[in-house]
Amino acid sequence: MVYLPDELHKDIKRLAVERETTMAALLREALEALRDEDMDDLAHAREFLSAYRPGSGKSLEQYHKERAAREKA
Repeated sequence: MVYLPDELHKDIKRLAVERETTMAALLREALEALRDEDMDDLAHAREFLSAYRPGSGKSLEQYHKERAAREKA
C-alpha cells in the first residue's frame, strides 16, 4: 500500500482515467522506468570505476589548461 499526497493522488487518478488504465498500472510503469534508468546509471558507473586506474587521471591544473584551450576554440 502506498500513501500519496491528495493532489498527487488526484492527478494520477485523472491520468489513469484519461489513459483508460488503473492507478496501479501507472505507478508500476513509473517505478519500472525509474528502476531501469537507475540500473543503467549504476551499470555505467561500475564500468567507469572498473576501468579506473590510480594515477591514470589528469591533474586539476592540466584539466583547467585543456578546458581553457577548448573554450578559446
